[in-house]
Amino acid sequence: MSFDRIQALIESDQLLALGEVLKSLTPEERKERAVDLVAYEKKRRASGRNWDHHPAMHIAGIGLLPNASTLTPWLVRYRIWWHRMSQENGTLEALDVLRQRDPAWLPDLVTRIATRMPTREPGRHDLLRIVLEFCGEDPPNSDGFLLAFMDFGGHTRWRQAFDALIPRMLEVVGAGSIFANTWQWPQFLEERADRRVLLDGCLARLQQGGSAKEMEGFLALHKILDVTLDETAEHARDYVAMLPDSRSVVAALAQDRLKVLDEAGRLDFDLLADASRWVFGRTEKKLIRAQLTWLGKHAKSTPDEVVLAVAELFAHESDDVRGQAVKLIAKHQATISDATRTELLVLAEQLPSDLAAQLGVETVAEEAAELAPFAPRAWPEPIATLDELTGEVRALFGRNTAYLDPVTVERIVEAVVRFAWQDREAVAIAFGPIYDKYPWIRHRLNLQAYLDRPSPDCRSMLFSIIAAVPAPAEPLGQMNRLTPALKVAEPGTPSQYLAKRLREIARGLVRSPRPFLVSTPTEMSGLLDPGALLERLAKAEAEEWEPWPQDLKQACRRLPRGTGPEDFASLRGTAGSLLREWLTGVADPVVELVERTRSTPNGYIAPPRVEKRLLVTVAPVLPAPERYWYGYSDWEAMLPCWPALLPAQREVVAAHLVPHLASRCESKGDDGALLPALAETQGPIGIATHLALAYGLGAEATVARAHAVDALLILAARDQFDGKALGEVVGLLLERGDLALNRVVPCLRDTARSGAAAQVWDLLVTALPKAWSHNRVAELVELAVELAQQLKPGGTVDGLAEVAARKGSSKSVVQARRLVSALG
Repeated sequence: MSFDRIQALIESDQLLALGEVLKSLTPEERKERAVDLVAYEKKRRASGRNWDHHPAMHIAGIGLLPNASTLTPWLVRYRIWWHRMSQENGTLEALDVLRQRDPAWLPDLVTRIATRMPTREPGRHDLLRIVLEFCGEDPPNSDGFLLAFMDFGGHTRWRQAFDALIPRMLEVVGAGSIFANTWQWPQFLEERADRRVLLDGCLARLQQGGSAKEMEGFLALHKILDVTLDETAEHARDYVAMLPDSRSVVAALAQDRLKVLDEAGRLDFDLLADASRWVFGRTEKKLIRAQLTWLGKHAKSTPDEVVLAVAELFAHESDDVRGQAVKLIAKHQATISDATRTELLVLAEQLPSDLAAQLGVETVAEEAAELAPFAPRAWPEPIATLDELTGEVRALFGRNTAYLDPVTVERIVEAVVRFAWQDREAVAIAFGPIYDKYPWIRHRLNLQAYLDRPSPDCRSMLFSIIAAVPAPAEPLGQMNRLTPALKVAEPGTPSQYLAKRLREIARGLVRSPRPFLVSTPTEMSGLLDPGALLERLAKAEAEEWEPWPQDLKQACRRLPRGTGPEDFASLRGTAGSLLREWLTGVADPVVELVERTRSTPNGYIAPPRVEKRLLVTVAPVLPAPERYWYGYSDWEAMLPCWPALLPAQREVVAAHLVPHLASRCESKGDDGALLPALAETQGPIGIATHLALAYGLGAEATVARAHAVDALLILAARDQFDGKALGEVVGLLLERGDLALNRVVPCLRDTARSGAAAQVWDLLVTALPKAWSHNRVAELVELAVELAQQLKPGGTVDGLAEVAARKGSSKSVVQARRLVSALG
């Protein structure tokens, strides 16, 4: 049997016929054809077409490869996809062929496959079927196998031997998510497994923590177990251990079980005190209030212990919580010992002055922190060696996140151009292993960039630069024939600017190489020193070559504000003439705040869902920002590079970022230090920048909000943080319900405590009048109280007196009265 026959069956996906042929082979034929199969696969992978015929390749490997060590990685690489509509798409044929192989190495194959089964996406039904078919009464206990087994309804395929796997099933990360999605699992385990094993494993996982879905599954198991009072008493310390760092629902469960135990008189007070301290270290006010109420019931019998435990809350972030702690302690202060009173007075020094006064303590507000002056960061040294360049390129392709560091990208591009001019063949040889590992790169050279799209594929254009090096270069070309096109105004988005520049570099490396780029920044903000650009262009004139057109245009965009045509009067070539022309009569585009509406389907019967959002337009390049309602592509846009493309036009970049940042209020994602980079650039700070910052403060991802805080601190250090202007925008978004206060307030608190207290106070005074009707306005007022006690600004806030005069003791009214007192 020749391999041509096997190859034809593979490429025609005739799985049944392929299986019959493989089963008919003699041992000698199988050994010879195995060599042919490996060679065939290498050829397929080199061609970049190894994505098709996976089921046939899977079966061919089973029928030909000689042992478990060579077959296992093959099976992992070539997957038979499972689908509920075609569940046996090659799996039965694969098992049938495998039954004909030497049974001596099948146990080893089972062990190896189970070890290699993925844990992040337990979807390898084909590998699971092999393990279940040949493991017999000795199932493996690897994480990958267990997750796949549970995910594909293992409770319906249970064998007696699988009982030994139950403790491991409770340990593996991901089991909880499966329990949550498949309600039969907790019930099945409760009926099948030893109760003590289940309870111990369940409590251990709840202590360990994990994703919300993971905890949901183990909470469901805990509910099925219906833990008794005796079991709660036995595991009291396990429940206490859940309180410090677990998710809110887990901590609430632990608090509830301990409270039940205490009400039955079976909880030691020392454990209650420990539990209270752990709860008081959390941020959820609901849990803290419940713990305070519970602990207060023991104040008469153990006042000293209760008072000292409650005093732990003096260091809490929330003045509302601290106020409740002070109220409880003041009620029992007369019954505590002198030693406790002395310790209490020391702890009370952490309190704001008005709360400390209720305990008879005088405190002084801390002085506001000061920010160090901002100093522009110099651009790092260029890549010095070919080995360093190769390492940076490898890392570029090794990243599996959407984020690409803009400095890394710029340094790689600059180095590729420079080294390709010096020794193109050496660069091609150095990049050889990269091309071998990622053969698809070569196809990027002639890829269309879709430059006419508002959001072209910038990342593919970056890859095309790497792909351009091995191509033969043409003699040094001139830019004269492209000059007329560049004399016309070039409106476009930052994404288009970036894609055009990267595309030009890729083509220029082949058609008209240049010794170096003239647009490489001299500051981390992306700015380019005029003197450095003049020196580069003068060198180009002396060597009788001109820069690529988009490279020159990018250099012009990176010049600081205030740079004029006279700065380049000494240049005599075409590049100098174009540069002077572009710098004549430069004006900022018009940026305007707009409200745009989007209607999306809402089922067959319900009317469409109408959303409104504040965006900004830029004439003429961004007339319809709502087209980016859901943000830009993480892969294509290369957003972190945008601020450095137009470092002297901050408002223009911010306007283009606003739709994306608005969408991040409802979606997580890593855009890198986008807002801090924007803050380091030049240009007026108007509605676009303030709207971008406001949306950044309300981002869903914690890291994105941290970047917004960094941006505000950079602006404050540059004396460019206008608290009133930002407060107008924040207040407007709060009034519309577009921002979540529980995200914004911690950001503003961090900003104020880091050195921008005065600016944050201005922001609060401006935003509060628009936020009085917000259901969480008390948090905003609480921060205002802290800053008022610190800064002593005097004056008042619009609407404050009316809120403070309301009857009752709601949180907003209590905090408003405190603010009135702090303002004097």
